[in-house]
Amino acid sequence: QVSLDVVVSHLQYADDTLFIGEACVEHLWSMKAILRWFKLVSGLKVNFSKSRLCGVNVPNLFLQGATLFLHCKIGSFPFIYLGLPVGADPRLVSTWDLVVNSIEKRLFSWKNRYISLGGRVVLINSVLAAIPIFYLSFLKIPTKVIKAIVSIQRKFMWGGVLGDKEKNSWVNWKDVCRPKSEERLGVKDLKWFNALLLVK
Repeated sequence: QVSLDVVVSHLQYADDTLFIGEACVEHLWSMKAILRWFKLVSGLKVNFSKSRLCGVNVPNLFLQGATLFLHCKIGSFPFIYLGLPVGADPRLVSTWDLVVNSIEKRLFSWKNRYISLGGRVVLINSVLAAIPIFYLSFLKIPTKVIKAIVSIQRKFMWGGVLGDKEKNSWVNWKDVCRPKSEERLGVKDLKWFNALLLVK
């Protein structure tokens, strides 16, 4: 809160700061004052060439004036903040392309390495299933994306990697995802894992 009438919310992590406020002159002055005081107190300078101003249902004329006032540029949705696409539609498969590509890239780095079945289960749970956790904590994963990730996991589980021919799956994937207490492999079920993370 910068005054009795003006409250500007911010999210800050490392060198990425996100300001959220109403599209009004008072809030623009408040943001400029905050950034000015930050510079004076810390001795650090804000890189306005990398700063963007985005509006939700805000007239373009206001955005143009605001960017001139703050010496930044007009941004657009979605934009990446801490690895998450802010403003993206989670129902679109394309929103999850970064996650799927990251899993494939990690899997490719294991190519031509001998890994036992037990080792593959550990890698699926500790690495492949961990890559989408940040997305799964905020967004509901579409069924198509679940199928794509499971296909990658299943292929790796039974000894294949990217570019190899499809190998036989010796156990139904639902059984693979059942807990170890039931004498199964305990691989995370993405649908239920996503639901649990969203509840938190």
